[in-house]
Amino acid sequence: MSTQQDTGSLEILREPAHRVDARGLPCPQPLLAMRRALRQVEPGTLLHVLATDPASQRDFRSFAELSGVALLRAECRGGEFHYWMRRPQAEPPEGSSHQTAR
Repeated sequence: MSTQQDTGSLEILREPAHRVDARGLPCPQPLLAMRRALRQVEPGTLLHVLATDPASQRDFRSFAELSGVALLRAECRGGEFHYWMRRPQAEPPEGSSHQTAR
């Protein structure tokens, strides 16, 4: 049985994406792999991240909320979690998810 959270259209599935395979990595490694990929790809590039760690669901949603990088789609298929995010045209501030107001 497949569960989905559709935060975008199915069109995103047809678009070429830079794949980040984080299957088998424990928390927080899938999130770190995605962040590393975001810094390495060109602005506007679509990322498709695969993970098997259930905690990645919470991590990716929190990252999207705190960083402003949109989580375009999230799915769980056969025990694998799939996330689609696009590197923004303007860089989010480095460490934006860890900054505190003073």
